[in-house]
Amino acid sequence: MQSENFRDKEILAMTPDMEGVTRPLKDKKTKKFTFIVKGIGIGTAPMKISTNAETQAKAVKYIKARWKDCSYELI
Repeated sequence: MQSENFRDKEILAMTPDMEGVTRPLKDKKTKKFTFIVKGIGIGTAPMKISTNAETQAKAVKYIKARWKDCSYELI
């Protein structure tokens, strides 16, 4: 039986923090990409985040996996 608790549903809906989903695979050659991420939640300030990724496309993939409805800008 699955719980109807809001916290349980929130945890189940979260993207798993795994290699290849929200961060690069271990021992891959990466570069650092810095983004400004906006629209994470109502009333939140833009966040500056640096992430390591193999390519810019993969860096965007990792950002979108963590924050689905965000807008981002590469700096």
